[in-house]
Amino acid sequence: MENSLRAWSLGTVTCLVGLLSYILIKLYDARRLIWERQKLGLPVAPGHSFLFGHLLFFKRALDKLPPNAHYQNALGDIARQYFQQEGCYYFDTWPVSGLLLIIVSPHMANQIHANPNISMQRPPLLPRFFKPIAGGPNMFDMREHEWKPWRTVFSRAFSAENIASLIPNMVDETMVYMETLHDFAKQDKLFYLDLTTLRFTIDVIGKTILNARLEAQKGYNVLADCMLSQIRWHQANGETNPFEYFNLVRKTIHWWNGRQMDRYIGSELDKRYAEYQADSKDKRSKAIIDLVLQGHIPQSQDQQQPTGLGDRLDPTFRAFATSQIRLFVFAGHDSTSSAICYIVHLLSANPEALSRLRHEHDQRLGTELAHVPSLLKSQPHVVNSLPYTTAVIKEALRLFPPGSCSRAGQATVALRTDSGKQCPTEHAAAVFIIHSELQRSPVCWERPDEFLPERWLVKPDHELYPVKGAYRAFEIGPRNCVAQAFVMTELKVILACLVRQFDFFPAYEEFDRLHARKGKVEVKKTYRGERAYQVEEGAAHPADHYPCRVAVRGGGKVS
Repeated sequence: MENSLRAWSLGTVTCLVGLLSYILIKLYDARRLIWERQKLGLPVAPGHSFLFGHLLFFKRALDKLPPNAHYQNALGDIARQYFQQEGCYYFDTWPVSGLLLIIVSPHMANQIHANPNISMQRPPLLPRFFKPIAGGPNMFDMREHEWKPWRTVFSRAFSAENIASLIPNMVDETMVYMETLHDFAKQDKLFYLDLTTLRFTIDVIGKTILNARLEAQKGYNVLADCMLSQIRWHQANGETNPFEYFNLVRKTIHWWNGRQMDRYIGSELDKRYAEYQADSKDKRSKAIIDLVLQGHIPQSQDQQQPTGLGDRLDPTFRAFATSQIRLFVFAGHDSTSSAICYIVHLLSANPEALSRLRHEHDQRLGTELAHVPSLLKSQPHVVNSLPYTTAVIKEALRLFPPGSCSRAGQATVALRTDSGKQCPTEHAAAVFIIHSELQRSPVCWERPDEFLPERWLVKPDHELYPVKGAYRAFEIGPRNCVAQAFVMTELKVILACLVRQFDFFPAYEEFDRLHARKGKVEVKKTYRGERAYQVEEGAAHPADHYPCRVAVRGGGKVS
């Protein structure tokens, strides 16, 4: 017995020593990457320590922000304070993540999308982020050889012709959204624009993806509500935080929501597959679910399978298709809702821009507001004749981009900083382009924090004309947003219906009074003077879901 206990103790000590040795080796290797770059005179964030890397320095940067502000704001602040002339810096986050190369220069970002050795490579952190949302490998985190053929398939869904055919659906859902806003105006009550708009945009994308009305604006829908719940429970910074694995409640909710969404989408796939079996030559529908099936089934036919199409979908493909549809449900509604909120916010704060936008709609869409929906349905291409509307949207996305971009570091790729230094991307867990800082950088934008839609209408020799590659709301290069034309059209349709019907009034002061914490120290509530600062909830959204009030403008005709 004594010998057994001694052997067990010795084995335990040996395991602990081995584990400690492993950790120390990994720690040394992680810190060595920074030391090597410091010796070469490359831009490295200050405050580095052997034990904690840059984590303590990062915490100090985060402490300067409102408690729930997006962590990318802190990364942008570090760049602005220390590295404006370089356009980048290295940041050591091991063991939470690894070595990051933070990019805030359009010239460096352009090098990334111009180099096929890095432009196509997603970082290994992304699957962790998208797992609860998509449920498996998807268009966002696929490797290049898997991604390419499906990019072609999905591009068909977002062709100019197909987008025009979807405008009547957009208008129908916008009418439901406007009814909701009318109700809020009638009740004269504070409401949360982001929460209301999320249910609207998920209805729009549901029709686009499944060719079915989810009616999330009117009540419960399994797919819509499970996706919204999944995002609410999605941990901010979860892709870089190893402690997320210990939250069993979150894991359980994610599992349950995922199961419900898979069942709902799987049922729709089976129904569409049965319809396709009945008439495999019918390719009239361009809903994403149909294009996914059409992209798979011809491949099976080419193989001349003796059973034809088969009685049931291949289970492996069914799981893959479900993940793609879940991804598009997320990406198609989440960032669009954020964009709508920030457009409303910026127009409310800039009455001259709002007046000019309404004037353009008077000129191009007519002054009879009741006729606008039918005009958009019968002449969908009229949205292409709204240049100032397009400029308003682009300027809002510049100031408040819903996301950023990341690529995996590559052994063969080095990026040239703005000062001419060569920064290797090898060993970088992610090369991270921070859109929120790059798109407001005083180095490459005139009057960077001002809302100036006219910067998108001036000639190239004008001081406001954007620097090449400085605007990246939909990213640039081969893995840019496949649905950007759809999003821009959707936003133009919404603005065409809304801006002459309603006036919006931000209600943050009222919200703060209602939620004042008696006897507690007040926390910071603005970032760079902005109360509607961005927080991470899937995409970047306005803080506190954008509390506001709305009023109906007088009459049904513009005088």
